[in-house]
Amino acid sequence: MAQFLKVETTTAGKAAVLIPIDGILSATVANNGGTTTLSILMNDAGAGVYAITVPDPAGGDGALLDAYNSALTANPGGVVSTLVPPLTTAQVPAAQSGQQGSIKITTKAVYTPFANCVFTP
Repeated sequence: MAQFLKVETTTAGKAAVLIPIDGILSATVANNGGTTTLSILMNDAGAGVYAITVPDPAGGDGALLDAYNSALTANPGGVVSTLVPPLTTAQVPAAQSGQQGSIKITTKAVYTPFANCVFTP
């Protein structure tokens, strides 16, 4: 497991937030009218919460929790593992018409970046 979980956001002044993985106690996901929030509870002396927000992912709230769990296990023995936002819009291939070789994509996959990552003690 890496030592830090990196969360890249679109918020000015918070391009990337590093969360110490060894201080994580638990994580929960909640949805509030078009915005999904991943709350990471820390277990240090000033136990606080990191709240990471993103527009609703295509796979539902569970997709954000899956992305979080994947990031935790992605870089064993490393220093940083990056939390990648879940899909907002899945890619769509062209209809199967007997074509051979590569399949044309009519709609590209969209990963909406995290809007914010805020620590509240």
